[in-house]
Amino acid sequence: MPTFAQFSQATPLDPAALERYAGRVPAPVLAAWTEHGSGLVGQDGYVRLLDPDHALRMLDGVIGMPETAVPVFITGMGDLLLWIEPVFHLVRFRWGTIEAFSADPDRLIADLQRPEVLDDLLERRPYTEAVARLGIPGIDQCFGYVPLLGLGGSTDSTHLDLGGLWEHLALIVHLTGIPGPRRSPDDAG
Repeated sequence: MPTFAQFSQATPLDPAALERYAGRVPAPVLAAWTEHGSGLVGQDGYVRLLDPDHALRMLDGVIGMPETAVPVFITGMGDLLLWIEPVFHLVRFRWGTIEAFSADPDRLIADLQRPEVLDDLLERRPYTEAVARLGIPGIDQCFGYVPLLGLGGSTDSTHLDLGGLWEHLALIVHLTGIPGPRRSPDDAG
């Protein structure tokens, strides 16, 4: 069974929800929900294991998702990790992108606790700097750039502020649009 070295539970998942998601998500994700519920992973709480029903309610009307999409994790910077069979997808609201996140479902739990994955793939650095100044955000909170990056904001961590997670994601979509596929520089033009 997957385990997190450190986990701060926000809420257990309803047994009916666990039954509903059985077979819709990889077995290690279902096992993590069964064992832990929703909450903050690790000492700094950068990665958060979501209650998928709560996340779907909060995202309803914010972004359109395939009916089979299941929100699984989110970061303290509002980057959402969705399971859409057969792969995870990372929605980086702050950058306005969505991309396949080629994580082996059987290794995902361990990978999300590895510093190189957190720092390099999930861009944790600004979060860590903001935690020193503002503390660890709660499960329904995140850090967001003021002004938003899509509106010309700076990536300097001193421009991060604490706010409501779901409201922040809705604001980004309202002001800058729905995240789209990441484009390479060769796609410009």
